[in-house]
Parts: sequence; C-alpha cells; structure tokens
Amino acid sequence: MIGRDARVKLGLVAVTLAWAIALVAKLQLLFPAADLWRPLGLVVALSAVAVFYKFRSVPKFVSCLTALIFLVVFCGGFVVLMYAIAATNRPLVDVQLARADQALGFHLPAFMAWTGSHRWLDTALRFAYTTILPQTIVVIAVLGFSGDARVLEKFVLRFMVCALVTVALFYWFPAKGPFTVYGYAPAQDQARTLQHLEAMRSGQRKLVTWREAEGLITFPSFHVVWAMLLALAFRRRRWLFRASLVLNVAVIISTLSTGWHYLIDVLGGIAVCLAVLAVLHPLEKWLYAAPEDRPPQSPLRNLLS
Repeated sequence: MIGRDARVKLGLVAVTLAWAIALVAKLQLLFPAADLWRPLGLVVALSAVAVFYKFRSVPKFVSCLTALIFLVVFCGGFVVLMYAIAATNRPLVDVQLARADQALGFHLPAFMAWTGSHRWLDTALRFAYTTILPQTIVVIAVLGFSGDARVLEKFVLRFMVCALVTVALFYWFPAKGPFTVYGYAPAQDQARTLQHLEAMRSGQRKLVTWREAEGLITFPSFHVVWAMLLALAFRRRRWLFRASLVLNVAVIISTLSTGWHYLIDVLGGIAVCLAVLAVLHPLEKWLYAAPEDRPPQSPLRNLLS
C-alpha cells in the first residue's frame, strides 16, 4: 500500500510532468525520447534495489533509495519545465531587480570587489557555492542510515514544493542575471547559462532536456532555498546543524559574491522557503504524525523542525 507521503509526492511529480508536457506541446519544443532512458533506467534500478532491501527488512537503506527515486524523477521533470518556461519569452525584470537592490542600499559590484579583494574569503565562498549537490547526498545518507526517515521525507517534500513555487515565480519574473545589468564579464558557467536562456527566449533553441542543463532561474534564488532546506534537515542534530548552518550561510553569501544573483533574489529565496515551511506545516502534521503523539512545541519550533 502506498503511504500518504508517497501519494503526495507522486502528485507533485504528476503536476510537474503535466505542466512540462503541456508547455512543450504548446510551444512546439523538442524533448528527445532517448533522454528518457537514462533517468528511467536509474529509477528502475533504484526501485529494484529498494524492493530487494524492503524484503530483506533493511528500512534504513530503503529510506535512502526512496528519497533518491523521488528526487531523480522530480528533478528530471523540473529541468524540462524550467527550460520550457524560459521559452515563453516573457519580459525581463532585471532592471526592476537592480532597482530593488538600489532601494535596499546594496550595490552588487562593490560587494563582489570587496570579497574579491580578500582571496581567502573569495576562495571559501566559491567553494561553498559548489557544495549544494554533495550536501544533498550527505543529508540523504545521514538521515536515511540513522533511521530518521520522517525528517528525510520532510526534506524531500519541502524541496519539491519549494522548487515548484520557485519555477512558477520564474515564469512571472524572468531575468538574465546581474552581469547583464552591471556589465561585468560572466564566468564560464554563467556565460553558458546566459547562452541557454537567451537561446530559449529567442527561439533559436527548441531542445528541452535534463542533459547538460543549467540553472536558469534568477529570481528567486533556488540556491538560497536549497541551502536553507539543507541546514534545516539537521535541525535536531546539534553539531551537524551548526556545521551545516555555517556552510549554508556561506552558500547564500556566495550567490552574491560570485555574481549569480541580486540581493533581492536572495531575499526572495528566503521568503519562498519560509512561506512554504509555514504552509506545509499542517500538511506535515497530517502526513507524518498524529498531533497527540507530539510533545508540546512552540509555533516557531514546529516551523523549523
């Protein structure tokens, strides 16, 4: 029998895939059928191993594999959806985002120049920016193999909902990134992202696939959302939480120091994460535990748990 958590996540996957398929069809985009085989093969392989270990009564390993399966399926659909949304070619909001930063008294090039003048800080922040994916694997492994299945299930659910909210906002507020406003030369990976975005918007590129995909979303910063979720995943583990918090604060700062995002993108990402946590809280109580089984907690503690 499929549990409540799995049913909700399957529903989110279905929404993502349906939205992506509808846009691909409407905009006459191309998705190579051959690109289905690798993610499907990975999902089938992970599912087979999960079934094997379920019958062997190894729930911790099954928990890790289940989280990976949902993330693989969801992220594949999410990437296609993100590229399809880019092809809608809605008006860019870079000027408005830069003005919002100005209203906040923040000048990104000055901040980048300051962090760049401190080599150790610049190096540390650039390294922190690259840790998102490895951190995700660590979270899955630590929570899964320690038997903290509920927290792992919450992490995956929050990730999926936050991603959908972020990509919906990307539709309404598309942007190229600060390097287009402030005129500094983008790094190699930034130039590649810009090339993909411009090609989708102009119609020069019709291909949408997970293969060699880039993160096209500027506002709100999903890197910030992701970093917050990673830190919160270790909320009940004092030392891991402290280490994760320091690292992910650096990740958030690095979205500015590397020139990927405006300050308003960062604030938008924080707002998205907090809003999703607040909205999901009653659903999570229903999904994962009966209220009478939980010790009394303050609303803030509940929100961050």
